[in-house]
Amino acid sequence: MGTTGRVKDHMDRKNFDFTHLKFAVLDEADIMLNLGFKEDVELIMKTIKSAGPRDLQCLMFSATVPKWVH
Repeated sequence: MGTTGRVKDHMDRKNFDFTHLKFAVLDEADIMLNLGFKEDVELIMKTIKSAGPRDLQCLMFSATVPKWVH
């Protein structure tokens, strides 16, 4: 759990093993994406996907959803 910057820091340090990850949650996604963190979110999600976790459930909580997210 952490901000995009904190998660990226742990990814760079190879502190995370996403192989057995079950859930990926983006909270306040509308605000995070409006503040310019789209590229960071995409990088994190691509990294998670490339780790190949089985049965990963992605949850995004937001007041609004930008068209590109669909």
